[in-house]
Amino acid sequence: MTGFEHQIVVITGAGSGIGRAVAQRFARKKAMVVVADIDKACAVRTVESIEAFGGDATPYAVDVADAIAMESFAEDVQTEFGTPRVLVNSAGYTTAGPFLEHTLEEWERLLGVNVWGLVHGCTHFGRQMMESGRGGRIINVTSVAAFTPIPLSAPYCATRAAAQMLTEGLRLEFAGTGVGVTAVCPAPEPTEDIARTIVRVAARNPAVVPTPFEARAQYLGSRVSPAGARLAARIGKRDSTTGLRSRFLRRAVLSRIDDYLARKLEP
Repeated sequence: MTGFEHQIVVITGAGSGIGRAVAQRFARKKAMVVVADIDKACAVRTVESIEAFGGDATPYAVDVADAIAMESFAEDVQTEFGTPRVLVNSAGYTTAGPFLEHTLEEWERLLGVNVWGLVHGCTHFGRQMMESGRGGRIINVTSVAAFTPIPLSAPYCATRAAAQMLTEGLRLEFAGTGVGVTAVCPAPEPTEDIARTIVRVAARNPAVVPTPFEARAQYLGSRVSPAGARLAARIGKRDSTTGLRSRFLRRAVLSRIDDYLARKLEP
């Protein structure tokens, strides 16, 4: 896939944050963007921001955790626009705090959005892509929490790890069908940088893309030394790490490091 002009791109969680930035970037690539969010007003604001620069976008309100709503949403998109070439499952939910203080309702919401949301999106839109015979791209936004434990975030990490394994399993299962599946695993960084990465990998179809370079290093470290990664998670602070690299490394150097690590991870 080399371009997105006039291609249908569906993005969940696009009413704010990463999802909104991804929607705007695809729209600048001349894609026809379906902006989905649980909050219709937020989806509309994203669409308005896209229309302000002449982009093409349509808002939808949908709860990705709702199986019936997601099935209906996928049918509506196909009827109105056709089968999408790209699906970005960006909707996410997070909590933090001691494990024993998490309520059943919090667990259900975490699993509903972070796991079932991906299941619903991949099922309905993945089937459309397969049946179209044209293939497509599915990008699931997970997190560094999928492979790096975070203190006081065990439930969140568990759902992200499940999403990660779902994505990697689907990539194997869909291989040879023309439907590529990628996990993008962001650490805290400007949403514009994450959006740029997502659009780039939609064209390339790599397997796993941690971003930025700290996330890539954490991912490689978790593969080489899981015990070391756990130790780093116990004693490290993400904010201090990010601040340290910004203080001592120039942006151009960071970009070269990130490109090098990307080549190590992307087939």
